[in-house]
Amino acid sequence: MTFGARLLHHRKAAGLSQEELSERSGVSVRAISDMERGRARSPQRRTTEALLDALDLDEPAREELRRLARTGRVALPGPVWSLPMYVADLVGRDAELDAIGAKDSGLVVVHGAAGTGKTSLAVRAAHLLEARFPDGQLLIELEGSTPPLQRLLKDLGVAAEHLPEDAAGQVRLYRSLLAGRRLLLVLDGASTEEEVRTLAADLPGCLTIVTSRRRLAGLAGATWIRLGGLTEEAAVELLASIIGPQRVQADPRTARELVRLCGMSPLALRIVGNRLASRPRWPLGHLVEQIEERRLAALTAGDLEVRGAFEVSLAHLPDTAKLVFRRLGLLIGTHVTPDLAAELAGIGVAEAEQALEDLTDVSLLDADDLGYSIHGLVRTFANGLIDATDDDAHRKMLVWLLETTVTAGVLFGQTGDARRVSPRGRTDMPTARRWLDEHRDLLPEIIEQAQNRGLHDDVARAAIAVSHYAAIEPGPVWEGVYRAALASTCQPWQEIVVLSQLGWVLFDVVDRPADALEVLTRAARIAESSGETGHIGWVWLIASAAHSGLGDLEEAERVCRKAIEWMREPVDVLYARSVLGVLWQRMNRPDDAVTVHEEVANELRAFACSTYELSALGRTLWWLGLALIQAHRPDDAVVALTEAENVYERAQMTSWRARALWHRAEAHRAAGRLAESDEDFARALDGFRASGDGVREIETLRALADNAKSRGDDSAYQRHLRDSLAACERWDTDATRKIAADVRESLSRG
Repeated sequence: MTFGARLLHHRKAAGLSQEELSERSGVSVRAISDMERGRARSPQRRTTEALLDALDLDEPAREELRRLARTGRVALPGPVWSLPMYVADLVGRDAELDAIGAKDSGLVVVHGAAGTGKTSLAVRAAHLLEARFPDGQLLIELEGSTPPLQRLLKDLGVAAEHLPEDAAGQVRLYRSLLAGRRLLLVLDGASTEEEVRTLAADLPGCLTIVTSRRRLAGLAGATWIRLGGLTEEAAVELLASIIGPQRVQADPRTARELVRLCGMSPLALRIVGNRLASRPRWPLGHLVEQIEERRLAALTAGDLEVRGAFEVSLAHLPDTAKLVFRRLGLLIGTHVTPDLAAELAGIGVAEAEQALEDLTDVSLLDADDLGYSIHGLVRTFANGLIDATDDDAHRKMLVWLLETTVTAGVLFGQTGDARRVSPRGRTDMPTARRWLDEHRDLLPEIIEQAQNRGLHDDVARAAIAVSHYAAIEPGPVWEGVYRAALASTCQPWQEIVVLSQLGWVLFDVVDRPADALEVLTRAARIAESSGETGHIGWVWLIASAAHSGLGDLEEAERVCRKAIEWMREPVDVLYARSVLGVLWQRMNRPDDAVTVHEEVANELRAFACSTYELSALGRTLWWLGLALIQAHRPDDAVVALTEAENVYERAQMTSWRARALWHRAEAHRAAGRLAESDEDFARALDGFRASGDGVREIETLRALADNAKSRGDDSAYQRHLRDSLAACERWDTDATRKIAADVRESLSRG
């Protein structure tokens, strides 16, 4: 509706001719005619008011005609454009650009933490979409002294004298200018939904891209795109684009370390990139040392500063959220739950959860299925806020972490004197499993900090409680856990249990049977001198395995029989009998081994239900499969190992399930079924990779190469060997370096 059309409507409704309206208003007949025919679209205010008085209109009708008159005086001067130049080296955001590019209209909210490149992404997207929005692309920075709507109207060609005085009039004018046009608008740095609702170009044919530290979840119909850190590959690419690819290629390992220290944050990477670009003689390692020593203080270049970006995000949060955030500087690891946040801040769980949501809303935390996680640089910032008033919170956190570990650990089973550790709380198995999976690799740091606080009994309880979980999820981390925990054992029985666990790790995990036997002998002496024999059966059982590892099979059998006599629980006795069967396998008595494994498996099947009992059954079936392979009964071995796989899957024992698959692949190979063998090796490979078992990953790739060689497939043979060599270089340990030498020799022979 134009001013002229509305004027004609009101004149006819009043029953006036053009001449009569002219006489009443003092406006010439020709001027009225030009206005009604659309030849004059923008009457002056004086003329407009005269016509309104002459028509004797009510206030709503008067306001409508005034608005139409103002609109008629404003027109877009062709395409409008106020975008800054885009960042040429934007990397790692192709998926996000594609998501925005799929939009022809509507609202897109790009949200994320400070320094993730939200504005750069929005500006690049706007440039890429220029042809689709021929009437213009505008960017409005929402922080500024002039109200953003006034700045927006100015960019759209509205002169100051035509600007309505009231906000409602400005909004109506803005909407009328957008009508029928195809325009892209970037609203940079939004803080509230209402701000976006007022300014968004929400008419058909227009697209609005909003950037915000907040998610702005209250915006109906929006498409949300969350920006986090870059992938390591993209982060290295960004660094190379700033300092030059030659410097990165000259020292790729340090380059990767540098981007990890920057948390893959685009802002931090630009800062280090700019510093290195301005100092071409600096080695990358020099800046790595600076960041390790000074962290956020080193991440400053000119007017770019990581700390300042985080401070802006924190500034407007409630006091409770600020307290929780500061205490997160004490956090070990990167994951926090409402329970832990409540313990840290000394508040209720519901209050802590709201604080975590507030922090997530401004992208200082990330929400996930397991709770909340904090970025490495953000945690460094939080840690810098810690003061003396937070000292007691640190101690409470450590006590809570260790007791939660106890509560989770005991659910996986307790044997011998480990049963003397009782939890003070309760949880369910899925929660316990998730907790231990997340915190396993953090236990050495938790223990170290707790020991520095004198929390020795808490440390000993936690280390003992996770005994069976450690067996289910074996790894080199446990050597550090149990060596450290020894310093916290205050009673002989505690020392015996921890020593036996350390002996198990040394023998079964890191393959050092001599060291294991030394530790276990020490445990036996303590048991003898103290009279604490509740765990001695397990000491002897692990010692038996260590003797076997050293090749002393007769002594291993003698000690194993001794262990069986000292076991106190039926399931422990059955487990020890299976270990005796393993020794018979090594003594070339496969039929005897098969017999005892079958007997034990039959007894365990009758009652196995808990994780520990299922673990014992799975291990027995696994050993039975190995004995059947040795007895040249590969088809029976496949049956036993399939049952072992199912038991391990039921118990959620990923790494052991992969081992069962590995040996079933061997059984298939022994039976000449190479296709089935390949399939099981491939599934085992996925399991070893998922559990971080580098050595078994490498050996599985070599086994696949052997299968390929047996089929005469030289291409697959070479490929699997090259993959195994790459895995050796990735894990880079003494063991993998030895394997790598063998692989290189095989490759050289072709």
